[in-house]
Parts: sequence; C-alpha cells; structure tokens
Amino acid sequence: MAPALPPNLATVSLLSFLALVSCAASRDILQPGSSLAVEAYQSDILKSPDGTFSCGFYSIYDNAFTFSVWYSRAANKTVVWSANRDRPVHSRRAALTLRKDGNMVLRDYDDTVVWQAADYLRNVQHAQLLDTGNLVVKNTSGSIVWQSFDSPTDTLLPSQRITAETQLVPTTQSHSPGNYIFRFNDISMLSLIYNVPDVSDIYWPNPDISVFDNNRSRYNSTRLGSLGNNGVLSSSDFADGLLLEASDAAVPGTKRRLTLDPDGNFRMYSLDDSDGMWSVSMVAISQPCAIHGICGQNGICHYSPKPTCSCPPGYVMTNPGDWTEGCTATFKFTCSDQEPVQFVKLPHTDFWGSDQKRLRWVSLEACMDICISDCTCKGFQYHEGVGSCYPKPLLFNGMSFATHRGQAIYLKLPARFNVSDTAIPQSNVLDPAPPSLHCDQMSRGVRHPFPDVKQTGDGESNWIYFFSFIVAIFIIEVSFIAFAWFFVFKRELGPSEMWAAEEGYKVMTSHFRRYSYRELTKATREFRVELGRGRSGAVYNGVLEDERPVAVKKLKNMSRGKEEFQAELSIIGRINHMNLARIWGFCSEGSHRLLVCEYVENGSLANILFRDQKTFVLDWKQRFNIALGVAKGLAYLHHECLEWVIHCDVKPENILLDTDFEPKITDFGLAKLLSRAGSNQNMSQVRGTVCYIAPEWVSGVPITAKVDVYSYGVVLLELLSGTRASELAVGSDAEVHSMLGKLVRALADKLEGHEESWVGEFVDQELSGQFNYLQARALIELAVSCLQEDRNKRPTMESVVQTLLSFDEATD
Repeated sequence: MAPALPPNLATVSLLSFLALVSCAASRDILQPGSSLAVEAYQSDILKSPDGTFSCGFYSIYDNAFTFSVWYSRAANKTVVWSANRDRPVHSRRAALTLRKDGNMVLRDYDDTVVWQAADYLRNVQHAQLLDTGNLVVKNTSGSIVWQSFDSPTDTLLPSQRITAETQLVPTTQSHSPGNYIFRFNDISMLSLIYNVPDVSDIYWPNPDISVFDNNRSRYNSTRLGSLGNNGVLSSSDFADGLLLEASDAAVPGTKRRLTLDPDGNFRMYSLDDSDGMWSVSMVAISQPCAIHGICGQNGICHYSPKPTCSCPPGYVMTNPGDWTEGCTATFKFTCSDQEPVQFVKLPHTDFWGSDQKRLRWVSLEACMDICISDCTCKGFQYHEGVGSCYPKPLLFNGMSFATHRGQAIYLKLPARFNVSDTAIPQSNVLDPAPPSLHCDQMSRGVRHPFPDVKQTGDGESNWIYFFSFIVAIFIIEVSFIAFAWFFVFKRELGPSEMWAAEEGYKVMTSHFRRYSYRELTKATREFRVELGRGRSGAVYNGVLEDERPVAVKKLKNMSRGKEEFQAELSIIGRINHMNLARIWGFCSEGSHRLLVCEYVENGSLANILFRDQKTFVLDWKQRFNIALGVAKGLAYLHHECLEWVIHCDVKPENILLDTDFEPKITDFGLAKLLSRAGSNQNMSQVRGTVCYIAPEWVSGVPITAKVDVYSYGVVLLELLSGTRASELAVGSDAEVHSMLGKLVRALADKLEGHEESWVGEFVDQELSGQFNYLQARALIELAVSCLQEDRNKRPTMESVVQTLLSFDEATD
C-alpha cells in the first residue's frame, strides 16, 4: 500500500488537481501535440477568454459531429463556423490535433484526415480561440499563421474582413451546403448568387436595375468589406456612403452575427443577453419572392399574403416537402412530336432570366409561332404594348407580382390538357388567409420514378430484362463490398459504428432511414410487447441493433401506394422539434407499412391523467409545461414546416411524456397516410374521440389548421380538470359538441365576473389547491378561445405559444 500523504501535502495535491481540471475545462489554448477528443465533446472544448465563444465537437445527429465554433451565451448553441460541415466525423475515436509539426488536423474514427488547417505551418506556438470568435494558430513570434476568419461557412462576425476570396454558403436543415453564395462578383460587387448546375445568377443587388441605381460602384477593384462592432456592414463597392446597418446599431456592446440563411436571405442577428435569444436587426431582401430559386425549377413564388410556392398548370411538385427541387412537368415534348399545343396565360408573372432571345415589336401570335417551332421552348414572356417577346428554354425564378404589370408568361402545354379548372398562381396581398387544407388531400402529386419508360399492361417495364441484369450485377458488387467491409471491421467497430460506416454518416439526413421487415421483426422480438393500439394501428416496443429503444407502429387502413408512402415519409422524416416524437425511419415491404419512432419513457398523457389507480399525479408546473410544449409542437407543424402539416387527431393519447415529463406529440402526418373516405366514415373511425373533433369537421367543411386548435382547447380543459371531456355528454356527436359549447359559454361568463373561487373548483382536485391562479385562469381563457364554434375566431398556435410564454413566469 502506498504511504499516505501528509495532510498539508494532500491538500496541495487536491488543489493542484482541481486547478488542472478547471484549466482543462475552460482553456482557450491548444498546445502542439495536444488533442480534443470527440468522446469528451461536452467538456473538452476551447473557450474564448471572455466566455463569449466556444470551440469543439458539435453534435449534428446521433453519432455525427462537426468541429465548430459557437456562441456560448446564446440560449441554444449558435454555430458560426465549422471545419467539416459537409463531412461529419463519428462519435468514436475522432479527434482534432495540433500536431508538433504545426498543422492542425481533424481525423475520423478510421484515422482518415477529414480536414486540416494548412499544408505546412512553421514555428507554431499554439492554437487559440479569441474573444472575436476567431480560431487562430500563432507562431512563436505571436503572429497569426492561420485563422478561421479566412474560411467562413455561413456567418460573418464583427471585425471579420470580407476579401476577394471570402464566400458564404448557407447551411441547410440536413447540415449540408445550400444553393446560395455571398461573395464579390466578377465586377467587384458584393452580391448574393443563386448557384445550381443549370443556373447561376445574381439576385442581390436587384438585377432588374442598373449598378448605379443600386448605389453600387463597378469601377473599384479593391474588393474589401467588413462587419463593424457597431453593426454596420461596409464594402468597397458601396457608393455614396451607402451602408447596411443593424436597427440597433446605436446600442453599444451588442453581440451580432451576419448569416446567409438557407432561404437565400442575408440577415443580421442581435443577441439579447437577458434571455440569450436572437432577433433580426437587418435583412438584405425584404420581399422573399425576389430570392432566386426559392421555389425551384418551374415553381412560382407568390404572395397570398404570405410568400407561397405553387406549381403552374401541367406541373407537380418534384419532391413533396422540398420546394428547392421545384416542379416537374406531367407531360413531355420531343422534337419529333407533332402534338398540338396550347398556351396558358399567367398574368403579372415572370421567370427571370433564361431567355433564348429578345424580340421587339412582334405580335402575340408571332411570338407563339416562334415558341411552337422551337421544341426546346417551354413558354415565353410577352410585354403588351411594346411587343417584346422572350422565348424561354428553362423556367427558373418564377414570381407573380402583386401589382399590375403589362408582362405575362405564356406557358406551352399539350392541347389535350384541360386547364379551365386549374388555379393560376397569383399574388394577392389582400387575401385574408392562406388556402385551406384538407386532411384527406394533403399529399401532392408524385410522378413515377421512371417517367420515360413505357409501361406494359401489368405495370412492368418493357426493359425489365435489361434492368434485371443491371440490378443483378449491382447486387453482386454490393454483396462483395459488404462482405469485405464486414470482414475488415467486424472486430474493430461496435454496433453503432457499424451502422455509421454502412450508412455513410457523412451524408446523413436527420438519421432517417429505411428498415427491412426482418430487422424490425428482430428488434421487436416478433412484435411481442404491445405498447398500445389505436385506429391507425398497433405500437410495439423494440430495440434496434445500435441499442436504441424504439416504438414500432404497424399502420393499417393505408391509402397510399409504395412510392407515395415513401414520398410522404420523406416529408415527415425531416420534421424535427423537441416537442414532436422523432421518427427514425420506416419499412415498406409488400403489404407491410411500419414507422420506427422514438420511444418515450413515461407513456401517454392519457395514461397518467385518466388512470383509475393513480400512482402519480402531475403537479401544476408539469401541467403548465405540458400545455406550453404541446402548443410549441403544433405551432411548429402549422407555421414552421416547409409543408404545412395538420395533425387532425390531437388528444392525450397522442401526447407522450419523457423522463422529465416534457411532452412529445406523436402520430403527426398520419392524416396523409391513412384512408379517409368522407366525413361520415371519418366520424365512425374516430368513435371514442369525437369530443376532440372540431364542429366544422362534422359538417364536411374543408379542414384547416384550426381543427388542431379546437382539439388543443379540449386537451387544455382535460389537463386543467383532470377528467375527460367525453364524460360531459353521452349520445350523438351533435350532443357532445352541444354540451361542450354550453361548458365553454359558462366558462366565458365566469371569466367576465369578479368571483375567483370557481377557478379552484374547476382545477383538478388532486392538486389540493396547489396551483398558480394566474396561469390557471390564462389556460381557461385560452381553452375558451380555442373552442369557439366559428373557426375564424380561434387563435393560431403561434399566438397561443406567445400567450403561454407571457404567463410562464407568473406567480401567485
């Protein structure tokens, strides 16, 4: 046994150890030969001396990390720079090392070099994260020999210079680079550029007016700009002292960032130190439809009154949920075709650029003849009065103007198409509300994956033998590669690492993948443990090979074919919010349609709230947080998704609670997948939950997001009272809604009075009076407003969230 240290020496040793730990946790310097390991990503980080910025491994998905710099003082980590944005590393054995030869290198689990600062650096002393957010490598004389400011990703920070080599590219939701670039263009103007393989054009400054009208100078080749600490963006091409500055530029000490967002807009954000939240203090483009490519090829951006993307007649959305992929024609013209054509007029609309030629003083009929004679012409723009004709082989950057203009697009379509009943996308800023959505018609048209291959009577391709041969060769090659991979890595990698290697986590998208039926049978032990059963199907407990617990839902009453099912799931799989149960993947084999979902430990709100033998009672704080969390999840579905999603079945059974009793809404998006053949059949299918259904659903009126608002109001009443709303009435559907209507009117009357004791009588008696009166009254008021029979009087879920947040800090 080692001899015991004297008390004073033991104390010194302990203090030295604690000092070392403290130093390691808050260091701002990385010495040569030192590393940051991904396994310790939460503690093994660099921090700027003033604590504003941190640098280290940042988790973007399970088992996938980037090496990044982020704002430490923001409520949520705000990444401002990444070394390996488009090539994440794995969660095991990856490390960033400042080698003794001076190079800073990022290696993956298999020792592959993913990124390095420079090919060769001399006399390196250390790497350091500065208070400006700049990660630098310094030499022994103190000079900077490399800095992250020279290679930005999507963000500029105060004091960061913009040079001829600087360019920003946005980070998409899948953590990959987007289709936009911010940089100096060929004539030395600071510009925003839409850049895809078929098109590359400038959309800021405004391409429709001259350089001088944009207050820019094209005769200065300096190419130098910067973002000042005062929130002012300056550039060598800004003429007449034109500046872009934050609206709060006069507020000293404000932390800011200038970011090129995924939608192609350039915004300045200011940080509120009190709550760590960002707010927009400057935007480059005030009209989003002016951003090129925002609706993809063939798509049209219009205002109704919010910016909206639509497909023109004869076109359908290419990838439901992703407008950047635009629209696809449902027809095909070839140069050998003699098929009759027609032209559909799209008033006050333009597809910017892609003009084959410009013809002046020609008639409309002559312009049509020119487009008909050219098989590559997809339509033309025509200016009435001046007779300008612009034939177009590509339809990019579609936009409908809110003001009357003499120009219009004439779309070339087969004459056989009947477009008399087809809506023409047009801007209408006076439109009081966006178009209504039907829960039974929420999916967009999806074309066949091989539209050019003719189909035989039984649906198989005429080229089936050729494709079978190709597929066979492909399977043999894949099998050989898989066997070799398994043989080499079997003894080295664990289950989660094998998954990452096989799936290619460097191009992961939201950890969403396809599972085989055999995998899920094994994961659920042949569907042995049933967690619950509803009208959409049964749910089973399971554990995946990477030891992730999951809930596997077997869907029934499917209305979609295989391709449509997978297309819809591509939308649902991208939805990610802390108050929505995550969907990890799906299975689509033969008649099997399954969803692989996040397993939520405490089960449904209904099980806890309405259990006969109550072993646990939700306290008031938990109930209020559940109300707020559910509202946030629904607001995300209604207002923040690329495609609006209406849940259509909000009820306590579909609200799950995790270990911290944070709510997670499940079964969202299933309205798209399940059969719904009419309002009467719908009501029979949801028997037992009719009290959650909005009155307009019973009457067959087209469904909008306000049906979820109504259901949320019922959930609020149940959360407050601790009893089911269905206990208020027994009988027909009309009686249930009538009784709920009477209850709502009674509550509204009591809210107008001055008596307070009734609130305590309405709140669940299991709480024994331990609740916040102000918050309880606010929840009752919200429930009353959500349960209005006139859906136009119901609030949006965004306004519900704001109301709840205003009462979040309320006290007795």
